Amino acid sequence: MAEVPETQAKDMQEGGGMETDAARTGESGRQPDDAAEAPAQDIQQDAVEAGAGEAEAAAAAADVPGDTESFAEMLEQEGATRRDVSVGEKVSGVVIKIEGEYAFVDFGGRSEGVIRVEELSGPQDELEYSVGDPLEAFVAAAQDEIRLTRRLTSQDGQTDMLYQAFKSGIPVQGRVDAVNKWGLGITIQGGIRGFCPISQVDTQYVENPEEYRDQTMDFRIIEFRNQGRNIVLSRRALLEEQQVKKERDVRTSITPGTELEGTVTRLEDFGAFVDLGGVEGLVHISEISHKRIGHPQEVLKTGDTVKVSVLRTKNLGNRRKERISLSIRALAKDPWDAVKKDFPAGQVVGGTVSALEDFGAFVELAPGIRGLLHVSEISDRRVGHPREELAVGQEVKVVVMEVDSRRRRLRLSMKQVESMQSAANLQEFQQRQKKEEEAEDTGSGAMMDALRRANLID
Repeated sequence: MAEVPETQAKDMQEGGGMETDAARTGESGRQPDDAAEAPAQDIQQDAVEAGAGEAEAAAAAADVPGDTESFAEMLEQEGATRRDVSVGEKVSGVVIKIEGEYAFVDFGGRSEGVIRVEELSGPQDELEYSVGDPLEAFVAAAQDEIRLTRRLTSQDGQTDMLYQAFKSGIPVQGRVDAVNKWGLGITIQGGIRGFCPISQVDTQYVENPEEYRDQTMDFRIIEFRNQGRNIVLSRRALLEEQQVKKERDVRTSITPGTELEGTVTRLEDFGAFVDLGGVEGLVHISEISHKRIGHPQEVLKTGDTVKVSVLRTKNLGNRRKERISLSIRALAKDPWDAVKKDFPAGQVVGGTVSALEDFGAFVELAPGIRGLLHVSEISDRRVGHPREELAVGQEVKVVVMEVDSRRRRLRLSMKQVESMQSAANLQEFQQRQKKEEEAEDTGSGAMMDALRRANLID
């Protein structure tokens, strides 16, 4: 407590005190009020204690210099980075806690957003999100708490909330309970009716709208008139938005050398189109297989799932000029890697005539491995055109004359097959005869040793 001057303390002990305006008023014959009747000692004591409290607070602040200022700066920085939101605004955040019927989302606002757990569940009520997963949602309320939603349901407000959904694009959930050739009758939250035209049901032509009856789906309000008595819905708008997002994500993964999986959508003479997830690429006919094919339908059909490698891209994102070149054969084993081992020079092999040209015939020795049989190597007699001796699909025997792996070429010959086979037969006969002679020599030597051990010969 602060020190009290000695003279002032003495006056207080003797019952005296500091003269007040109220006391002077009493001396002049005026009736003193209650405050003036309070003992001067009590008034002075309160003043002294108040002064001591201020001094102690100042001393306490002096003991931790800078803390108050730092805390204030932290609050100011926190307020600068966290923002206010408004109803209908779309936010992106991260799920930070799931508790009971609600999940909490940190999206950079002044407080976490709250969303119903049922909105994070799939058709079979399985939870599709967990703590740490990113989440996009709309602000449904921003008063006492920030309430988020991925779509409006019957648990939300009625006409006023639907109007907010119309203005901000929040999806609404509804049940199809009426069907006709013009579209679908939908019951949305609070029993409010809406209508979805047949052209807005799907991105594709809807042949049988009856298949949507009794289904619960998400829609976007595209018209809101007469205070909610006329509401027009669109499911197609949501599907197109989802498709655009999916295509954007797919395009980020399409870079040369990337391996992707897709579905064959259509076949043309020049190649096959493959859907990579909303984005189409072309596999040229030369990139379908290592073996020569006349049409993609020889090895592919619509609906096939294939793995492809991205060769090159051009104007990604520009729908009219976008070009994505793909390859299936780039991921298949190259049969030419084993050509020298499987078809060495000098070997006689069987093959099938796959094409006839003026200068010779192409013979396929294995899938993807073809060699050239020059017209001069077909027969010992002069041949004007290969078709005089051969036909496409004919089985022939040829001898490999030369292997050029770098240029992927094989030089073949038919007319030398007989001589090569004769030489091979002669070589085989000579090798077999040599082995027999060695065996006879070994046997004779063993017999002589046995006779010597028996002292039958010297």
